[in-house]
Amino acid sequence: MLEYIMLVSSDTETRGILYEILTNLGYKITTVLSYRELMEALKKEEPDYIILDPKLSDMPIELALNKIGVINDNIKIIIAPSNKNLPEFTQDILKSLREKQPEVPLQENPQEPQLKINTLLVDDEIESTESIKNYLLKKGYNVDVAFTGEEALLKIKANKPDIVLLDIRLPGMDGIIILKTIKDIDKSIVVIMTSAIEDEKVIQEALKIGADGYIVKPFNMAKLEATILSNALNKK
Repeated sequence: MLEYIMLVSSDTETRGILYEILTNLGYKITTVLSYRELMEALKKEEPDYIILDPKLSDMPIELALNKIGVINDNIKIIIAPSNKNLPEFTQDILKSLREKQPEVPLQENPQEPQLKINTLLVDDEIESTESIKNYLLKKGYNVDVAFTGEEALLKIKANKPDIVLLDIRLPGMDGIIILKTIKDIDKSIVVIMTSAIEDEKVIQEALKIGADGYIVKPFNMAKLEATILSNALNKK
């Protein structure tokens, strides 16, 4: 039986990304926009976990916790930390779920290094690459770029990334050859292929070689981040 999580947040992007990551990991998810909506849902449903956004304003969080306890005191509650970026608190949430321990709230240990996902973007389209780079930098990722396969392989050998976002169509060496070379260097590097064309034959070839995912351009940035996060955190 799937473990059931209610995710309570007013931030659409956060709800969307966490929904996709947790669903991909095999959890049953219901997203809720407010504490008051949560209380109504709890009258009909019994989740195993509730992930709470402490920044919701429709009810003090202390009152929300009290009401949840009155309705069902067996539910494990995770309060998402407000002082961490999405990759960091997603890692905390996954750690708590894997340990099957309630965390109220998730505490930041100053002695633990913060999660930094090292990402390499490989694409010859300069404008779109810079746009993705700036988006990920704002989200707290470490980001580097390469505009050719040869440049990408040099950077991978010098400083191994966690994630490579690799375009299939590149000048010189194509993305499939680069993918195979990356996996020969280190199979643990996550490689997500990108292309403006959804070619099933190419997709299957890439997956057979070892690609960890395939995204068709143009990107939805939230979808892109969910793919990066779910792959990176599964490797941790």
